[in-house]
Parts: sequence; C-alpha cells; structure tokens
Amino acid sequence: MLDKDLIKKNFKKGLVSYEDNAVIQKKMASCLAYLIPKRKYNKVLEIGSYNGFLTRELIKKIDFNSYFALDIVDSFDYIKNLSSKISFINCDIEEFSTDEKFDLIVANASLQWCNDFEKTINKLKSFLNDDGILALSTFASDNFVEIKESFGIGLDYLNEDEIKRIFSNCLIENKKDVLKFHSSRELLKHLKLTGVNSIKRNGFKYRELKEKLKILEEKFDNKLTYSSVYVVFEKE
Repeated sequence: MLDKDLIKKNFKKGLVSYEDNAVIQKKMASCLAYLIPKRKYNKVLEIGSYNGFLTRELIKKIDFNSYFALDIVDSFDYIKNLSSKISFINCDIEEFSTDEKFDLIVANASLQWCNDFEKTINKLKSFLNDDGILALSTFASDNFVEIKESFGIGLDYLNEDEIKRIFSNCLIENKKDVLKFHSSRELLKHLKLTGVNSIKRNGFKYRELKEKLKILEEKFDNKLTYSSVYVVFEKE
C-alpha cells in the first residue's frame, strides 16, 4: 500500500520547485490537452490539478460551465486566478465520492499514485455522462527503469496489455523521454524537487546509497527514462 501521508507531505514540499523542474509532466499536460476534443463541456473534473499544468492548458482550449479541480494537496492558490468557474476539492481521489455527473474527466500524471488504479478508473467512468470523456496521462511499466534496477524500488506501473484491457476500444498513445543528468545525485535531486520520492519513507544507509548511485552512474550514465501513456476514453 502506498503511504498517502508521505505522498501528500512530499508533494506539498515540492509545490514551489515543481514548476521549474517537472519538465516532463509539463510536456505531458500539453500532449494530453491536445488529444482532448475541442468542444463545449458542461462540467469538468480534473484529478490531481496540483500546480495547474493541465488546468492552464485545458482552459485555453475548451469551453465549460463549471470546472472542479481535485488534489490531495491543498494547492488552490496555484489555479484560483485562472477562471472564476473553478472550484477546488482537497481530497484523495480514492476517497472521493459524488452524485455529480461530468462531461469531461481529466488527469495528468497523477493516477499512478492510486493503490488500486483499475478500481479508480471504473469509479471515474461511473462519474461520466453518456458520451462523456475520460482523458488521462500516466506511466508505463518501463518508467524509471533505472531507479527500479539501481534501488529496487518503484511504483507498480501497468504494462501496455493491462492498460489496453482496462481501456478497450479507445485511443491509447505511448511516448518516451530520457533525461540526462551531470551526476547521480543530481538525478535524485530532480526526483525530490518534483515530489516523486514518495515511495520509501526511510532512506538508505550511506554505504548502501553509495553503491546504488554507482549503478546509476556506471550502468545508466545518469539517465532517467520517462515512459508516458495517454488514454482518451469516451463513454457510450
């Protein structure tokens, strides 16, 4: 089970540095917004609005009557001035329930932090009106492969077949980006500044950390792979 208190704590810390360091998440927000049909939506729900990467991209493209932004971190200050139609919900999506129905539900690089991804997706589908759209970006099983092999830790990302099973008969696209760092410690700092170091509460001992950093340097040349997946599902 993921430690949601640790996730909340680290992403709260990362709010200030996220804008300048989460270059891939920002790119993912642009790609996801591009894939969403440009039309008028009555109610929109965004999961994991955080600092507003996707919010900013989306409100430039679509028309809507109301926009509900949900995040486990109280980050409304980062998006409240974007539109008077935005309402904020400070909640974990896995604990969220509503009788509302939405025409568009979106999530950028956030649902991988769910303990039960498939259950959450099925819940989101139930929130959709007929012909409503669920559009999201997440990560594939080879995401952060360097961290998994060097440190033996990582989220349990779904593989492509599992994603296709959950989202049958819809648009699915994959993209891959590799970031290169000057040192292994700079790589780890990047993860910290983007809030992604929310898996292991206690750190490694010095000698153990040194050995793992050596693997990052010698085997992976201080590179970090982001393997992103984009899904656009329309409810019939």
